[in-house]
Amino acid sequence: QRHIQDTLRGGQHAGNPALVSAMAEDGPDVLRWLIQQGMQFEQTPSGDLHTRRAGGMTAPRLVHCRDYTGLEMMRVLREAVIQHRSIEVWEQSPAVELLSNETGQKCVGAVLTSLLDGQLRIVRTRSVILATGGLGRLHLNGFPTSNHLGATGDGLVLAYRIGAKLCELDSFQYHPTGLVNPSHLAGKLVTEGLRAAGCLLVNALGNRFIDELQPRDVVCSAILRECAEGRGVRVDDKHSGVWLDTPRFELANPGLLEKQFPNLMTRTRVSGIDPRIEPLLVHPTLHYQNGGAVIDVNGATTVPGLYAVGEVSGGIHGRNRIMGNALLEIISFGRRAGAAATANHDRGPKKVTLEHVNRLRRALTIAGMPMTQRAPQVLPDYAAGGSVWNR
Repeated sequence: QRHIQDTLRGGQHAGNPALVSAMAEDGPDVLRWLIQQGMQFEQTPSGDLHTRRAGGMTAPRLVHCRDYTGLEMMRVLREAVIQHRSIEVWEQSPAVELLSNETGQKCVGAVLTSLLDGQLRIVRTRSVILATGGLGRLHLNGFPTSNHLGATGDGLVLAYRIGAKLCELDSFQYHPTGLVNPSHLAGKLVTEGLRAAGCLLVNALGNRFIDELQPRDVVCSAILRECAEGRGVRVDDKHSGVWLDTPRFELANPGLLEKQFPNLMTRTRVSGIDPRIEPLLVHPTLHYQNGGAVIDVNGATTVPGLYAVGEVSGGIHGRNRIMGNALLEIISFGRRAGAAATANHDRGPKKVTLEHVNRLRRALTIAGMPMTQRAPQVLPDYAAGGSVWNR
């Protein structure tokens, strides 16, 4: 119940209580399942799972694997998929469009393109699950981003074109502590685990200005205010930030940075920075897409046959996400959507079409809107043999 309340409160009560309840109730079983798959978690000396209290939490409930929990989860899931003989994996084959039935009202497959040879492939299926992530690479409001190069919002477009309802599209999360310096690491995350462990934020005057474990939107606002009012640490005419006081943390907890945050230490070490003796300059970075396709508790969108999970879905986090809920959401609703999709025993479509695309084009024409917009280019022209299929 406290997890549900923390999530709704952190999202300014804009989240769907049914979805939040389903995710929170799945939490213990998700942990057991991940452990069964081989995922490693930090433990206390007595053998219990080690927990942290992150921003917006009223209790320490965040389990972790040092400071690369997401990477460890990806390793375990990828190995499980590859070793499962009945799952066929197509690498470098992004979806370019969904397929609908003859009426354009149901999702019955997808069109994929190969980045290796440019060939289009049609996949017919009873159900499709979108798990395409967010759109941080659009760099909203000019912010740097922690997102990977493929985070260009393509899943939202695919869902919208086939008729899925979307929600909270104006809601994005900015992580408080993205690196500012050096410039080639701009936007890369400094985990909230550091603040959860007691690391402080201080301005150019050396003053602490915020409770570091407030929800992320509150902490971001405080950092932006310090910079806007001249109390930030200025790098140049365009960039400024505040200090994450890692040296003070190291003095209070000798050796803990090296032991609990090896990913941070490795990333900064190769750039000639030692957080144990010099503070890190940080500034909010575009991190997470809160809104997305409207789903029910099984991940089903408003289009029959189409499911959405993870960052491309909406309705859970409302106006802000608290730490840990993204990884929990992925597994919780991924398992729910997978079970619901495989339970779909409807007969396959008599015909696959792009009728929903034709319908959208007609609507755009009537509205006088252009049809020349393209997705952002993910790979440079020289990639994939210079093929235009890398767009």
